[in-house]
Amino acid sequence: MAVARILAVDDEPDFELLITQRFRKQIRGGEFVFTFAGNGEEALTKLDADPDIDLILLDINMPVMDGLTMLAKLRERENSVRSIIVSAYGDMENLRTAMNRGAFDFVTKPVDLADLETTMRKTLADVANRRELERQRAAAERARHNLSRYFSPNIVEMLAAQDEPLGAVRRETVAVLFADIVGFTRMAETMTPEAVMSLLRVFHERMTAQIFACGGTIDKYIGDAIVAVFGVPTPSPADAANALTCADRMLAALDAWNGERARDGEPSLAIGIGLNYGPAVLGDVGSAHSMAFTVIGDMVNTASRLQQLTRTLNTPLVVGEPLVDALRGGTSNGASSLLEQLRDGGEQILRGRAGAIRIWTRGP
Repeated sequence: MAVARILAVDDEPDFELLITQRFRKQIRGGEFVFTFAGNGEEALTKLDADPDIDLILLDINMPVMDGLTMLAKLRERENSVRSIIVSAYGDMENLRTAMNRGAFDFVTKPVDLADLETTMRKTLADVANRRELERQRAAAERARHNLSRYFSPNIVEMLAAQDEPLGAVRRETVAVLFADIVGFTRMAETMTPEAVMSLLRVFHERMTAQIFACGGTIDKYIGDAIVAVFGVPTPSPADAANALTCADRMLAALDAWNGERARDGEPSLAIGIGLNYGPAVLGDVGSAHSMAFTVIGDMVNTASRLQQLTRTLNTPLVVGEPLVDALRGGTSNGASSLLEQLRDGGEQILRGRAGAIRIWTRGP
């Protein structure tokens, strides 16, 4: 059972004795803990010293600072502690003023102590409900924050807003981006595990920031590799342009990072990015205990092969013809200048594919 902390504010000399005698059972049982004050000014001081007070019993007519003034001070401080006003019977003007200033309820003098207890318990129940809602809201915010560490913002919003946000397996036309660090395996062989982890965290953080800024969703991290999708959870005509813009921003972010690394005496890094566009199957994979939302299909496999081709062609970016065609189809969304930076790489045979695919590259 939770302890209720109650601040009783009244200038009548026998008020404290009356309260402690009436609620002696609850006080002995640890259900109620009372603090007493003789006026509003003293009460504010005690409230500052004990911000965990749950409830205030507040007389209106007191010296130094009356109850109505104290309610106004509480409002100025944005203090939402619940107050029960104790006022003379028939003093409706003051009662109305008190309620307008934030009082939760009232009892009239001479005080019926049984009615006072009923009013107190009703108010404390409201306090408990309000705090439970605040606890649930805080828990939801923590959950949302934790989700945002593992999922893209658009997926987090869906997970937070719906019971089954991702729905059934479906086919959509999306853009896929594969990126990884060139020569990472050899580099990792000469580094401590802690240094490898630190490098990956910085790399993922910087690259993921660009993906999220362009409306992309992280499909997965595979060691140093990042797989991102543009068009999840909702496809749009801008997906192809967003993917190409993201690749450009990732390369710019890498240049900035390499500048920092050079100042720290660390070697420069290079990355390879593969982009493709086309139909894929979207859905959940895994078990009831561990699920992941992913994209599957030949278009995705091709994007992975395009990323691997960056090594052979010594280029940071290889783009499949379907994505270039989508941009030329009038949905460039500001990416036309980026298209001009691409060079026709001709037809290429990719490992694991029977037919050739035309590619476009960007100079180092």
